[in-house]
Amino acid sequence: MNILKRTCIAGAVAACGLAGGVTAATAENVLKLASFVPPVYILHEPIFEKLAADLNEATGGSTTIEIYPSGELGKGPVEQYKRAVSRIAEISYGLPGYTSSIFPKTLLIELPGVTQGHEDATAKLWKVMDAHLRDEFKKTVPLALFVTPPAVLMMTEKPIRGLDDLAGLKIRVASSSAAAVIEAYGATPVPMPANKVYTAMSTGVVDGALMGSDSLLIFKLIETTKYVTTNLPEMPTTIFLVANEEAYNELSDADRAALDSLTGLDISQRSAAGLAKFGEIALGKFAGMDGTETIVLSDEARAAFDAAATDAVTSLVADFDANGMNASQILADMKN
Repeated sequence: MNILKRTCIAGAVAACGLAGGVTAATAENVLKLASFVPPVYILHEPIFEKLAADLNEATGGSTTIEIYPSGELGKGPVEQYKRAVSRIAEISYGLPGYTSSIFPKTLLIELPGVTQGHEDATAKLWKVMDAHLRDEFKKTVPLALFVTPPAVLMMTEKPIRGLDDLAGLKIRVASSSAAAVIEAYGATPVPMPANKVYTAMSTGVVDGALMGSDSLLIFKLIETTKYVTTNLPEMPTTIFLVANEEAYNELSDADRAALDSLTGLDISQRSAAGLAKFGEIALGKFAGMDGTETIVLSDEARAAFDAAATDAVTSLVADFDANGMNASQILADMKN
């Protein structure tokens, strides 16, 4: 009996039960969903639990999802994609930026000048999915692919009011795309998973972080941040929900069609919208705290950031093209 195909019997409901009250007692197919964030995470109930409940209903209980939050199937968000590939989990939630070398095409969406808001960015990812991105998801099937709110700079001690303020500072980034831009801004990029940023900021390992505003609350960075700078050139962070390809193909045609109907662009847009709304809440809460400051870049300051970002993107895309990735065409297809 393979990992996917198993029948839960009475008395084993505790082991096979689903978060959100969905029972797997009569399920033939149980898909383990690995998440590195806790159940209080903003998307846990409206995305993970809802997908589990909807799939249970759509398949008449023959295929269900067990949610394993907080890294229960393995610690460390960097390994989330590997967990799906190796079938430690049939479904995994994570960031392609943590394994940037696998997803250079997908991460083009994070470059400045490509997107205008979370809805636009998510739509562009799915617009080019079949033509350009799907082949990067080897041994997996993308169920959701979306972005965080545009990144802001969260700083511990030094306010960022202009490009020169970043000179020599160490800034956390999530991906190679973000690293190239931060380096063009004059700072030193420090790649790091989100769950390590709180400690890194608290101990001075980094001077700040480039992250979506939702991270102020999700990862409690509101406690380590004194200054937030907004109106930067737009750079979202990409997030995936993927299924192991073998497990996906083992589903019956009807159950696979049910899963397909519940995933894709719609669940991606709902996920992005949820994070964007939470990002607004986080910025509002931060602004109301004593001893903090939200900085909105002036038009003049923003122009300097834009110029540096444009130079970085031009150089990065040229390198990609020279190495045969045809990044120029992918970006054109995203935008047109």
